[in-house]
Amino acid sequence: MAQVTYGPCASCVSFLLLPTVGVAYDTYQKKLSSDTKKAGLHNGAPGFKFIKFPSVFKTLEFDKEECLNREGVDIELQIEFQYRARPQKLRDIIMEFKDHDNYVKMIKFLARASIQDACSQFNTSEFQTRRSYFQELVYTIMEKRFTSVNADITDLQVSNIKRPSEYETVVRNKESAKENIEIARNQRPRALIEANTAKEEAVTQGLINVQKATSDSKVILSKAEAEASSILAALEAEAEAYASITRSQGLTVDGLLSYLGVRVLADNNNTVNIGFPPPAKPFA
Repeated sequence: MAQVTYGPCASCVSFLLLPTVGVAYDTYQKKLSSDTKKAGLHNGAPGFKFIKFPSVFKTLEFDKEECLNREGVDIELQIEFQYRARPQKLRDIIMEFKDHDNYVKMIKFLARASIQDACSQFNTSEFQTRRSYFQELVYTIMEKRFTSVNADITDLQVSNIKRPSEYETVVRNKESAKENIEIARNQRPRALIEANTAKEEAVTQGLINVQKATSDSKVILSKAEAEASSILAALEAEAEAYASITRSQGLTVDGLLSYLGVRVLADNNNTVNIGFPPPAKPFA
């Protein structure tokens, strides 16, 4: 901050401490010297004072500085840089801004305007993807504007860029979705191989089942045909035997049936119950 030191009236001298420079001001005649004095002991008119400015670069920091980007999103920035009033232009600076306090107010105003200007040229994602370019653009704009007030700038750093929490959440979700998509893409060939393998196994098992069913059906059919042939042969032999008996014995159909009945009873080892109709009742 600028300090005003009045020289002692008796000796008419004033001392500039490091690291400062100053321009002598006659408080009685209201005149400003044209020379910039460096640190040391200096003589002057009775009642003069020095309007002082730092001779070295000073740091200005903007913490939680908000700006609107090209998409209208609030961006919170932390920016710091070093500035210095040009000593050779100190008289002109004092004539325009009076003292260091007013000068710093203008420096801050120009710095904020430069930050807002640079911020409006970037969309939300570019603050991360083009961060170095954003820092360079802020420096370029600020350097150009500081020239109008005879100030030098150096060591500008954008130490933090904070986007809205809602946007950060969306970005994280988007990145998570991208990762999931990439994982799915990497797993897709393996899943296809597994699916094709399962399909081939199912097709092979189906062919095996068809072949087994075909073979089993052939076995069952062969057994059925053999059994049918055996039954048919037995029936044919029995029919031939009965035909032979009928011819040799001269039996009629009723006689053959009676013969068969006798044979059935003879071959049966169990008790056989036979019911006869009751005898006819004589008429009274």
